[in-house]
Amino acid sequence: MIKNTNTTLTKFFASLAKLCGFFILIISIHVPFANAASSQWQDLGGGKVRLLAHLDPATNKVAGVIEVKLEEGWSTYWRYPGSSGIPPRFDFSKSLAYTSDQVKFPVPQLITQDYGTYAGYKEKVMFPFEGELLATGSAEINLDLLIGVCSEVCIPATAKLNIKNSQLFQSDPKVVQAVSFANIAIPAKRNANDILISREQVDEKTLHVKIKHEKSFGKPSLFVEGPTNWYLLPAELILQEEDFALFKLDVSQAPKGTDILAHQLRYTIVTGTSGVEIQR
Repeated sequence: MIKNTNTTLTKFFASLAKLCGFFILIISIHVPFANAASSQWQDLGGGKVRLLAHLDPATNKVAGVIEVKLEEGWSTYWRYPGSSGIPPRFDFSKSLAYTSDQVKFPVPQLITQDYGTYAGYKEKVMFPFEGELLATGSAEINLDLLIGVCSEVCIPATAKLNIKNSQLFQSDPKVVQAVSFANIAIPAKRNANDILISREQVDEKTLHVKIKHEKSFGKPSLFVEGPTNWYLLPAELILQEEDFALFKLDVSQAPKGTDILAHQLRYTIVTGTSGVEIQR
């Protein structure tokens, strides 16, 4: 009886914390005025893309989003699609007096098509980024984008997106809200010991990964990234108990003779639209 009561209280306080966090978020993104701008939409052949950015004039720091809207039945790839696919490539090198940090990837979903299964996105995806203006006047944010868009077949699409410094001194609070919401979907980085229970290489083709996960949270997905010359498919959930989930990972396309557990892998565990990321 005491155990059940403690469990109920734990869930209650967890729900309360999430609710409080939601109201804090709403308050924090209610910005009546903001130095922000967006580029024009560009066609991708199965969707469209635009660039959003806002500027803190006190520090010259820029926060932005690459927003992709996909047509019904179309999808695009995550940073590590699996056995095949074109991960999005973001090139800010042609910008003027602007430097950008690495673009962030929101949590992916498992997508199954006639030609295979991969990690990616449907409908809409927003890739956040941060940067800094190094000068005023002629500064520009220029992005060259290469992205794969898929329906019955996958095609590489390109776009050139631009926001000038002068545009960043316009007021568009919706851009600030979009950037705030986009960052919610970025996986939280966690300590591997907090999440990972065990890894076991069953044979040359199979790795079992056991993670801590409450069944009440819903059905989890697991995406594993290896070195660039590896091709790992999204893991398969084979068992879910009250407080853990067990996945089977196909490692047959890793280089022959590889000691899988000797390499550091990156694990992204996704439940619904939220996720955590660990490395081990």
